[in-house]
Amino acid sequence: MGQKSSGQEPDSERRTGQEAFRGRAPVAAAGGSPSQEQVVAWRRRALDQQLPAAGFPAGSGKPSLVYLWSTMVLAAALVLGFAVHSQRAVPPAVIDSQQDNVLKVASSMRLTINHSIEDLDERVAGRPPSMPDAEFVKQLVGNGTDWSGVAIVENASRRPLATAGTGVPFGQLPPVLPDKDTIPITTDDGPALVRSSKLDDARTLLAVQPINVDELRLNPTARQGVFVITPDGKSTLMQGVSAVSEVHLPVVFRNLAQSGSSEGHAIRVTEWPDKQLVVSSAPVGETGATVATLIVADETGGTSTLQGFLLGLTLLALAVPGFLLMRLAVVRPVRSLLQQARANACGDTSTKRHWLGVAEAHRIARALAFTSGDLSAPSAPRRWWRWRWRPTATLVLSLATVAALLWPAAAAGYTLRTAQPSIPDQLVRDEESRAEAASTVMGKALNNGLQTVVRISQATEAGDPAQMTPVLEHEMADKNRFRGLYILGQNGSVISSAGRDPLRNEPLRGESGIDLDNQTSRVPVVYAWRVATNGVAVVGEFNIDYLLEMLRAVDGQVRVVDEDLRTVFDSQGFRAFQELEGTARAAAAEALRGGTVGMAKTPAGAPALIAAAGLNKPNTVAPLKWSLVVEQDLAGLRLPQSDGRRWTLLVAGLATGGVLLSQVWQYFVFARPLRRLATEADRINDGSVEQPIPPQRHDDIGALAMCLEICRQVRHTGSSRLGGATRLRGAEEDLTIVLPEVPQPPDADRAASPPGDGADHRPDDRDERG
Repeated sequence: MGQKSSGQEPDSERRTGQEAFRGRAPVAAAGGSPSQEQVVAWRRRALDQQLPAAGFPAGSGKPSLVYLWSTMVLAAALVLGFAVHSQRAVPPAVIDSQQDNVLKVASSMRLTINHSIEDLDERVAGRPPSMPDAEFVKQLVGNGTDWSGVAIVENASRRPLATAGTGVPFGQLPPVLPDKDTIPITTDDGPALVRSSKLDDARTLLAVQPINVDELRLNPTARQGVFVITPDGKSTLMQGVSAVSEVHLPVVFRNLAQSGSSEGHAIRVTEWPDKQLVVSSAPVGETGATVATLIVADETGGTSTLQGFLLGLTLLALAVPGFLLMRLAVVRPVRSLLQQARANACGDTSTKRHWLGVAEAHRIARALAFTSGDLSAPSAPRRWWRWRWRPTATLVLSLATVAALLWPAAAAGYTLRTAQPSIPDQLVRDEESRAEAASTVMGKALNNGLQTVVRISQATEAGDPAQMTPVLEHEMADKNRFRGLYILGQNGSVISSAGRDPLRNEPLRGESGIDLDNQTSRVPVVYAWRVATNGVAVVGEFNIDYLLEMLRAVDGQVRVVDEDLRTVFDSQGFRAFQELEGTARAAAAEALRGGTVGMAKTPAGAPALIAAAGLNKPNTVAPLKWSLVVEQDLAGLRLPQSDGRRWTLLVAGLATGGVLLSQVWQYFVFARPLRRLATEADRINDGSVEQPIPPQRHDDIGALAMCLEICRQVRHTGSSRLGGATRLRGAEEDLTIVLPEVPQPPDADRAASPPGDGADHRPDDRDERG
């Protein structure tokens, strides 16, 4: 926005008057006077130097054009979005589900391995100096559940000094044994981890642990298989069947072990016309091993390109009426009125009159005709039809808004009424596996906390319980598992503690276990305890955030409920012990009876994706009688039909936003100022021409106000004001007064004013801001 400089006139005006007076006031030819055309052209040049040049975003036609352009972009995006998702392929939701499940399997394996490693490191650090190597390795192997084989070897020669359990595969170990690190290998019995810990400068302890995968709910029709891959590229089938022959597995699993990140993708097989191979993998913590799954998934049709084309075409078709109404409400009336006002402000009453349309434009046009003396204008006060009803700009803009919102409303209504797509069977199976894996992870986390409490309790039997505070503080600082650890005497008083104050109110029942104190309604208190033989009890209250962090890692909403179907934990926020409602309640109740339950529909028949599993692994958590429910939001599933629904709703929302933005823009920037100017025009039509009209804005409305002010000055002072009103300065609300005219000497230079109107034309020195 801005004003045109005095040296930049339009070409048409330059050609009109430049040959006669070269930018100066018209001078009479020998013995004659300038023509009326020359006088009007000179006045127009003077006027154009004062009127603001409306640029973006001030032009009256910009909002409607922006609306039209944005609608065209949205229509193209709508067609493109449907075209991109039109190919036949495995639904992305199936790939996402497989990737999420393999992540949970890897997380569960990591918890088991880390717990075994932590226990091994604790035993190595706490080994009595007098214990012989042979007895120590035998104690580490135990019953072989954690470590199948242990050996102490010389660092230089690798000669075994003491062994227990199965043999250690020395040939697969690196030349230099690391300290406190795990080495993944593949033995004849399957994948395994070797934990290497240096005892001193001459000896190293090597412990072998087979890599096991929790039992999963596999889909036999999809030929699902679970594999473990070691860094050497070797893969071992752990569960299920292999969908491809063993010779092709190195190609399928290429670079998965070295990637170190979770991956999921589909592979097209030439021999399978309507199926694809889906590969998903995830690293098992920092061990270097990778777990992967293979399934054969069905291809499904994508979105309809024709439907997208029809939606885009109807969007453009229904946008045209709204665009035209916007032009009729603001653009055409303002431009036509401005053209008429510029002519009236220059004394040109021969300009062809244009259709004005809205009531505000007609009110301003009557004021222009009244002040300029143009009684030939159709809007002059003498015309009887000037009182005819005409719509206001706000009314026409409201109609434009309704017309422009027809498509978003129709598209959203049609999309929401369309039935949601059915859930593929593979997703139901994966949801069941997800619920089982989440319950297993939760069970392992609780059991690991119990084992920590048991280890501390065993230490209290051999020492003074009152001196166990450093041990408790070490456990609190090393892990975020507990919110508080404390030791109780035989009378129930706290002997030593670490962490926050206890919240448990219920008495301990039995020798050891995990329990829930539901007497504290503010938060659920889950705790593990063990009562030693000397009557001293160790209690650890679990950190709620630690347990919720595991639930939040699961895709979807995860809730843990007790046997009364009250909420214990919820990954999306909850009130403790709130009753579980809806379809999830039925699934949780079924899971409490045993097994895993998956649902693809609600009892009313609507699509749903819910699975529930009992929390019964390992056996130490079974007495809790908890059930874990996983529920997916169907709107987030990447199914082709859902993609079309989401894309349509997104475009409808953006179209609605574009309509509202353009209409608010036009209303506040043009319609309201035009209405205020029409109010000023009504005052002039009533015969009051003493009060100046402020320019208000540096746009089309401001230029229109300036032209009306010139005409008002002409009516008030005389024709010397035509084409030469000085713009008022300051704010619109500033006080304005009219000063008396300053007389001019009779022999003043008349070359600066057109002699055709019989008065001097000079800058307005009477209007000043006070």
